[in-house]
Amino acid sequence: MALTVDQVFDKIGSFGRYQRLLLLGCNGLIFLWLGFPMLIMTFLTADPGWKCVANSSECLFKGSLPASDKSRCNISRSEWTFTDDLTSVATEFDLVCDKAIYATIASSMIFLGFLLGGIVVGPFADKLGRRLTIYVFGFIIGVFSLLTAFPHAYWLFALFRFIIGFGVGGASIGIYVLVTEMVGVRHRSLIGVSLWYFWTLSLLVLDLLAYLIRDWRKLAIACGVPAIPIVVGWFITRESPRWLVLKGKLMEAEVVLKRIAEVNGKEMSKEQFCVPEKQRMGDLRDLFTSKKMTHKTLLSWYIWFVCGMVYYGVYLSTPNVGGNLYLNFFLTSIIEVFCIPLTIWSSDRFGRKKIIVGSLILAALSSVGAVLFTTEDNSDKVYYLRFLCFKYFYFSLLLQRMLAGRIIFSMIFAKVFITITFDLAYLYSAELFPTVIRNIGMGTSTGAARIGAFCSPYIVYLATVHRLLPYAIMGGNALLCGLLCFTLPETANQPTLETIDSQTPTTTSVNAVKEDSNRNINEEEKAALVPGEVLHLSNV
Repeated sequence: MALTVDQVFDKIGSFGRYQRLLLLGCNGLIFLWLGFPMLIMTFLTADPGWKCVANSSECLFKGSLPASDKSRCNISRSEWTFTDDLTSVATEFDLVCDKAIYATIASSMIFLGFLLGGIVVGPFADKLGRRLTIYVFGFIIGVFSLLTAFPHAYWLFALFRFIIGFGVGGASIGIYVLVTEMVGVRHRSLIGVSLWYFWTLSLLVLDLLAYLIRDWRKLAIACGVPAIPIVVGWFITRESPRWLVLKGKLMEAEVVLKRIAEVNGKEMSKEQFCVPEKQRMGDLRDLFTSKKMTHKTLLSWYIWFVCGMVYYGVYLSTPNVGGNLYLNFFLTSIIEVFCIPLTIWSSDRFGRKKIIVGSLILAALSSVGAVLFTTEDNSDKVYYLRFLCFKYFYFSLLLQRMLAGRIIFSMIFAKVFITITFDLAYLYSAELFPTVIRNIGMGTSTGAARIGAFCSPYIVYLATVHRLLPYAIMGGNALLCGLLCFTLPETANQPTLETIDSQTPTTTSVNAVKEDSNRNINEEEKAALVPGEVLHLSNV
């Protein structure tokens, strides 16, 4: 009897020693290839502040100048200097005042590359395999992360950041798909949680390195050098057996599965493989076949766009808040550790829709809090709003007297709720789209998140117009998105739609099985509910 790959994994171990070692190795790739390059720009482009030089004639003539970014633009460059021992691209290339926008452009380049890399990786991985995809794009990340430390021209630095983003866009998808295709259906949900934890850990280590290494070139080297030797993992990483079977390379797939069985202490079955038949995958037009489907598609895109914009916007705005840059980055990173279990528990307890809506609205209120807590208006209305917000978020009285502290606490709460939304968006969007177009629906949705991430540096740059304008924009979008999500259906414990035209549910959700003891769902049906299960990546 011919067996499917899932049935083979059930026999040789769906999450044994081999898969745990693979997951640990891929978490190392996440650590060095994704976390470091994506958010190191928070430190590489940081503006450390300024002060008048000793005996400055212009400063003495104009009197005491407020220590704001705009004030230094009114005096000669020779009359002021940067304050801290921190060096950055901003200090080296003098990206302040009229040239401050160039630091923003450099930050956005990695997100533009991230977007394009995600587009290219689908056909590349489908044609040449997951293993080659990971290490080709990963090698690009490692080499250009190191080269970032050496440019003496701004345009070359920005170009390298774009190339790094291109590599991240490809490697991130390749890593996730390889690991999910190497485990059984029951354990796929654990993969995303594990990878997300290592992403958070990489940010905490990045913060520590930035605190210890204040020179931006040395920091880039410290983060780039370890990323190159890890490509030796090519020699111990095996290709996805699912991809090999799909391509008809049954002998190679058997070799990989035998190795997995050996490491897991199992015996390989002698049955033949069942080669899956090619099925028609949906295309972009299928997302707009009806008003209902169009509504779901556009809102899914908007949810992901807001998540990308606010998530990265919070990180990139940490240098503008004031206070300690490294403490701010640490607080906005460590909070993610608690968001993941909270997301899992709350979505199962209250449903996907309620948590998505509630988190977006609370993220909006947190962003608005940054505006309310810093206004100089002492009217009764503003005081009343302040009181409600402080009562709701339980801010300490000490922080009410600290401008930077109030803003960073608002940002932390915004980060908590947008992280919950981001985590849940993977599952919610996967359940919104019917199976035949789930791949293209999820692919375009993640693309919307990358567009939002690309916009985030420019939104943060608007702080040069008014320091609170970025929070108002991010909060306004989160609020609008949350209100619009009221019109979406609940998907928890609901049947999963398989077709577009009939919108008829033919597969019962995994959670619904718990409530129906008379209904037995097999592993193949469960697989349809797990994001990323589709072998074809051309639409991602």
